[in-house]
Amino acid sequence: MIRLIVVTAFLFSVISVGLVAVKTRVQDMETRLATLQRDIRSDRDAIRVLKAEWSHLNDPSRLKRLADAYLKLAPVAPAQIASVKALPFADPAEPEARTAKQPARPAPLPGAPEVASRRTVP
Repeated sequence: MIRLIVVTAFLFSVISVGLVAVKTRVQDMETRLATLQRDIRSDRDAIRVLKAEWSHLNDPSRLKRLADAYLKLAPVAPAQIASVKALPFADPAEPEARTAKQPARPAPLPGAPEVASRRTVP
């Protein structure tokens, strides 16, 4: 009979300790959940503010007003439009040929190995 009481008391104490541990863990999880929910609400509020700022900054009338004030753009004149055929292209047979706007190739450093050209000739 004494053994039954001792075993029952031992099981009762083990179960009690287990319940306290589970209760503490659940409370910690509830605290973390509340913190996460508060952070989510805060982030959603910040997103709403950012969307409002974005829509204000991208307002077409505001952008037009700023462009007129700072960019000083003018419509494209017909003389500024050219076809692709009018563009100067380098002759692939003459890799050294270049226009006036293209910079010259720098001279190789003394003692440096020569590097093959990246341009391939068909």
